[in-house]
Amino acid sequence: MGHNVIYSTIEEELARKGRGFFQTVGDSMEPMLHNRRSTVVVEKFTGMLKRNDVALYRRPSGKYVLHRVVKVLHDRYVICGDNRTYREFVPREWVIGVMTGFYPDEGEAFVSCEDEEYQRYLRTLGMRYGIRRLQALLKRIGGKSV
Repeated sequence: MGHNVIYSTIEEELARKGRGFFQTVGDSMEPMLHNRRSTVVVEKFTGMLKRNDVALYRRPSGKYVLHRVVKVLHDRYVICGDNRTYREFVPREWVIGVMTGFYPDEGEAFVSCEDEEYQRYLRTLGMRYGIRRLQALLKRIGGKSV
């Protein structure tokens, strides 16, 4: 006897339950979240995001992205992965959820976005972004023949 598996979109999951648990894919949020090892708790998006919130949004291509808000504008957000230098302009209507916490690795304790450990991590972000931008610049300069 076969099992009936019901698949739903993330939007449907959030609409039905108000929150969802999702495994991360990719390294764009390193060192906080790890490829296929971290699980994030995302709540349905309502209201306005603020700087440093981690937004779950869906691009028109259908791809889901979980990146950090670095700036709030009137009608959109400037968003970037913690392990990236590229900033993306994301219209408010693309945003479907906001991360409220995460499990860094399988078997590790839950970290709330309200926890002091997480707040300490946020205080290092400016320095981390600066280092990544400098590394990207040095790579571009080093790759060119003078």
